[in-house]
Amino acid sequence: MFVLAGVVALIACLFFLYGKTKSIRRIKIHGQGVLITGCDTGFGHQLVQRLDEMGFTVFAGCLSDKSQGAETLKRICTKRVHILQLDVTKSEDILQARKTVQKGCAAPGLWAVVNNAGIDSFGDIEFCTLDMYRRVAEVNLFGMIHVTKVFLPLVRKSKGRIVNVTSVKGVLSRPTISVYGATKFGAENFSDCLRLEMRKFGVKVSIIEPGNFGGLTGIVKDQNLKRLMNEMEIMWEHAEDDVKQAYGRAHLEGQFTGLHKALETCSPTMKPVIDALEDALVNERPSVRYLVDGGRGLVDWYNLYARIHYYLPSKWMDFVLDTSWNRGIR
Repeated sequence: MFVLAGVVALIACLFFLYGKTKSIRRIKIHGQGVLITGCDTGFGHQLVQRLDEMGFTVFAGCLSDKSQGAETLKRICTKRVHILQLDVTKSEDILQARKTVQKGCAAPGLWAVVNNAGIDSFGDIEFCTLDMYRRVAEVNLFGMIHVTKVFLPLVRKSKGRIVNVTSVKGVLSRPTISVYGATKFGAENFSDCLRLEMRKFGVKVSIIEPGNFGGLTGIVKDQNLKRLMNEMEIMWEHAEDDVKQAYGRAHLEGQFTGLHKALETCSPTMKPVIDALEDALVNERPSVRYLVDGGRGLVDWYNLYARIHYYLPSKWMDFVLDTSWNRGIR
C-alpha cells in the first residue's frame, strides 16, 4: 500500500512539473532559413505550413519533389517555401540540398535543421530480418547523422538550432519495436552528444519525442502501411521452422492488426507536436526534450510509463509493460 501511494504521488508530481507553463522569450523572425526533412506527409508537412505563416524561409525536403505532399505545399505556401528533392539516404540529394540552401538564405543564414524523416518496422527479433534493421537505420539514424554533419557548419555560424524528432520509443522499450526503437535510442544518444559538443558554439539541440500520433502521420499509412504488411509476409517466409512453431502465424498477424486501427487510437491532431517543434525553434531557451502526449484517452499510457520508468526498478517496469502489452495498451 505504501509503495502504491508513493507511485501515485510521484506521478502527480511529474504531471505538475510537466504541466507547468513558463514565460517564453521568442527570437525575432526575419526570414531565417529552416531545413526540414520528411515533408511529404506528417509532422514535416504540417511544420512547413506553420513556419511559412510565421515568416521563416523554409526548405522542405521531400522524398520526391513531385509527391502529392510536395505538390500541395507548392500550391498552398508562399514563395518563402522551397521544395527540395531530399532522400536522406542519398549523399547526392543531401549535398545538392546544401547548395540550394546556401543560395536561398545567404543573408539571414540557416537558423535550424529539423531532422524529421523516418520509417517504421514491427516484429519480434526472431522474425525481423537484418535487412529490416539496416533499411530503417539508414533513414532514421544514419540519414539524421549525415544531414546534420553536412548542414552543421551553416547552423554553427548562425548560432542556431538542431531539432531531432525521435519518439517515446527511443525512451522506453517494449516488445516488437527493436528495429525502430534501436534507431530512436541511437538518435537520442547522437542528439545528446551533439548538444554537449555544440554548447561552446551557442548552438542549441532539442529532441522531440512524440507519443501516440502514428495514425496521423505517413509512417503507418498508405504506401508505408502496405510495406509493413508485405514485411509481415517476408518475415514469415524467411523464418526458420523452429521459429514458426514457437510463435505461430496468429502471433505474427496479431501484431499487425492494430495498424489498421491506428487512426482510431492516436491523437486526433498533430498540433501538440507542431507546437513543440515551434517552441524548440523560436524559444530563446528551448527545452532539451519535449515528450509530447498523444492518444485518444485522458492518458497516453506509454508516455506515462516513459516518465516513471527512471524511478522504478527494471523488474517493476517489465511487469507493467508486459501486463499492458497483454491488455492491448500499446
